[in-house]
Amino acid sequence: MENAVIQGDVLEWALNDAGVDREKVLASLDAKEVLGARLSGPIPISFEDLQRIAQATRRSAYFFALPKPPRREKESVGANFRAPASNGGKPRPLNPDERAAVRQAKRRQDIAAKLSTSLEFSPVQLMGLRPNESPQHAAARAAEWLGWDRRTQYTLLKSKTKVFVALREALEARGVLTNLIKVEGDSFRGFTLHHSHAPLIFVNATVKSPAARSFTLLHELAHLLQGVDKACGKHDLQSRTSSEAWCNRFAASFLMPQADLKRYMNKQLKKDWVEAGDEYSLGRISNYFKASWFCVAIRLKEEGFADDSLVKYVSGDFQEQEKPGRAPGKTRAQKRLAEFGYGFARLVDAGLSSSRVSEMEARKLFRLNGAELRSLLALGQGSD
Repeated sequence: MENAVIQGDVLEWALNDAGVDREKVLASLDAKEVLGARLSGPIPISFEDLQRIAQATRRSAYFFALPKPPRREKESVGANFRAPASNGGKPRPLNPDERAAVRQAKRRQDIAAKLSTSLEFSPVQLMGLRPNESPQHAAARAAEWLGWDRRTQYTLLKSKTKVFVALREALEARGVLTNLIKVEGDSFRGFTLHHSHAPLIFVNATVKSPAARSFTLLHELAHLLQGVDKACGKHDLQSRTSSEAWCNRFAASFLMPQADLKRYMNKQLKKDWVEAGDEYSLGRISNYFKASWFCVAIRLKEEGFADDSLVKYVSGDFQEQEKPGRAPGKTRAQKRLAEFGYGFARLVDAGLSSSRVSEMEARKLFRLNGAELRSLLALGQGSD
């Protein structure tokens, strides 16, 4: 059996950083007899064991060729990164898949920041929040900052998916990178990572509802504007704590401004109250504003059209009604563009044009062949 040689302290570091059950991983290896209680020095292991370790720690097998552990701030989740809340409301540890997603997003962010700096692009100017600003007022200013058009949202964009796509495009036009990537299991809904040249918002693609994706995107925008690097799970997005509730109200107010909601209730729905369980009214309001039912419930309560029983009705494991449909198939280039966003693709394209990035580096980054990479770059520029 062919062997690889890895450094014990690199393996120890990777097991600790991944947040996995160390003893369980080591016990699964054929070489468990040669692995002592303290891992150090060169360790010969089979390639099969190397693949098991790489899979368990969510790292490339090439990572274990390092002669010594990396600097933690470069290869790990930052110490200031705030984890999502548990069911009890307290922060919980990130699971291995979540840690890998944050790490990989940070790596893309670092690449984008280096390219932006070397190309002499100006730092991204985020909208600043004012002291003690209400979420409703901040949301109105954010909509203006993004150039968000209400008529387009309510009438021209015919689906919730198109509103989510338009929100991503508006953010990326302002220099905010957006990712839409699957993180399997019981994982967070999204997170933010700050940077002067490459601020990033990540939305977990396992959230299937496009309206829920829009709500998550805007909730994370609120954290970005607050200057917080944070992951948010289901419990954060339904939290009543002051910080998370502020972000929820910001997201809901962005999609459903007070004047427009009142006008719709009076002239279209012709109701001044929505009871818990009134799914007909929830559905109509949701479809008009292209907002999730939870988002609708928050705004109705806030504007005096409902009480807390409606919010509780659509919380927890409630599944809102979605029209059945089948998304058209996508090429690998289209999938990568949807995952990494237009802003990142355009930065890499600029890096290629200025010889700051090689074609091989770009292909490896997007996991595409040459023809697929060219297709992605053309799509990234808005061409066919």
